[in-house]
Amino acid sequence: MVEKDGAEGTLSVIDEGQGICPEIQPTIFDPFVQAQHDRQGAGLGLWISKMIVESSGGQLELESELGKGSTFKIRMRLGKSDS
Repeated sequence: MVEKDGAEGTLSVIDEGQGICPEIQPTIFDPFVQAQHDRQGAGLGLWISKMIVESSGGQLELESELGKGSTFKIRMRLGKSDS
């Protein structure tokens, strides 16, 4: 879902999965952290995503509830259009 609020845009990626455990949420964007250890991967994907978003002046946020899924939001200030 994409929303615009004044000079800010938000891209939300929403799933209806199992959600992320509340104990892990504060560190989910740290390197090598994984919500599920039974999956392959190094635990770097969310950390890299956050670094890219923040280096562009934005914010990457998580909202999650067990049994209801997760929403990742990218918030960015919008520039002026040349058109």
